[in-house]
Formats: sequence, structure tokens, C-alpha cells
Amino acid sequence: MRHFVGSIAAVLMAALLGWAMGQIGLPRWRVVDLTHTLHPAIPVWPGNPPFELRNLAKHAQGYYANAFACAEHTGTHVDAPIHFAEGQRAIDQVPPSQLVGEACVLDVREKVARNPDYLVSARDLRDFENRYGQIPAGAFVIARTGWEERWNDPKRYINMDEKGVMHFPGFGVDAAKLLLERNIAGVGIDTLSIDNGPSQDFAVHKLLNGAGKIALENLANLRELPPRGATLIVGALKIRDGSGAPARVLALVRR
Repeated sequence: MRHFVGSIAAVLMAALLGWAMGQIGLPRWRVVDLTHTLHPAIPVWPGNPPFELRNLAKHAQGYYANAFACAEHTGTHVDAPIHFAEGQRAIDQVPPSQLVGEACVLDVREKVARNPDYLVSARDLRDFENRYGQIPAGAFVIARTGWEERWNDPKRYINMDEKGVMHFPGFGVDAAKLLLERNIAGVGIDTLSIDNGPSQDFAVHKLLNGAGKIALENLANLRELPPRGATLIVGALKIRDGSGAPARVLALVRR
């Protein structure tokens, strides 16, 4: 009797799951991976340790397993609000509702081609809204700068000059202030930081983190996203008291 009841429960659960999947309409969506693969040769913030993978067991021992070590802000990752704002949420305290939202993707590649230190401006955001509609509350605003094309060449990606100054694009303070008015969930970019390379004060981090917003850095495959309509899902490691965490960032794009 116990096995019979268990079988019925399993059938009902499968039916319920199938119904839920149909309601969500997942077959109508294409899943895009916005995540770079972690390995020891990827670019990291200067001074941070490289990603390390250490083997624990091979199949000859009956199973395969590894241990890994890296800084919290390695590869495609999330900056928690506490990263630049004392007293704000650590990564394990960020509510799940803030890890899912619409992606609004600004293509600024042409401007970055002319100026590698380009700052996404409030004017860029207003031009975007004039064309695609106002950025909704709870959205992720993502700058597609084209920098991800440099990912496999860490020296070009970090782009440090002879004086030790990095050069790559980021968000401007005026843009960050406008995004706070829109009550976004967070921002994202395909570079090492949401503040541009030459920044010394990390003003955008401080402004957005101080308001409880998160940041996604080192995003990949942004060419696969439309300007509006994709749904972002941020699978961040849930590290107690973490200032951030590596993440598997996925986007659902309507077919």
C-alpha cells in the first residue's frame, strides 16, 4: 500500500510540474547563458588570486571531484550591496525577487570604440527610453560595450597602461542617479567593473550599492539579448556575509 501511495504521489507531482511548465510557457523561450567559464587563465581584478581548481578524486578511485578557490568577485559575478556600502545586504541576504527581472540592454559599442573609458550617461538612458519605453522598476540595466570580445586576452581585457591605470568603459554617476529614480534591481556590464577603468573613487558602486542595488560584472554573450523583453535569472552562490559571489547568469529570450 505504501508503494502504491508513493507511486500515485509521484504521478501527481509529475503532472503538477508539467502543468506549471506549461503555464510558464518555457518552450516559448530560448535560454541564453551570459556566463564566462571559470578556469585559471581568465582575467581577474589586479591583485586578486587566479581561479584555482584542485583535483580531489579521479574516476579510477570510483568518482570524480574537485575543490576550487577564488575571490568572490571572479569571472561573471554579482556585487552585493555590502560590497561598497557598510550595513547593506550581504549576498546571502539579497532577496530572490532581486535576482530575477527584465533585462534592458543598451548598446554603446560605437561610443566605446571611440573612447575606451566611455561612461554610459543619463542621455544614453533617455535615448534608450525614447526608443523602447521607460525602464521598468525591478529591471536590470545592462551596458553592452563590446568589451567581452577581449575576454580571452586578459592583458587587453584589463587594459592597464604603463602608469598602472586600467582603461575600460563603465557607468556614469548621472546614469546611476537616473536608474535609482527608476528603482531598478541592478545593473550589469561586460567589463571588470561598473565603474570605468580609470575610476579612483568607485562613485557608481557607492551610489548603487548604498541604495541596495546589485551589480553584475564580466557578463558574456550580450549579443544574444534584445534591447527589451528578456528575463534575467541570477544564480549567485549564497555565501554567508559575502560581498559578492560568482554567478551563473541566464536569460530567457522569447523565441
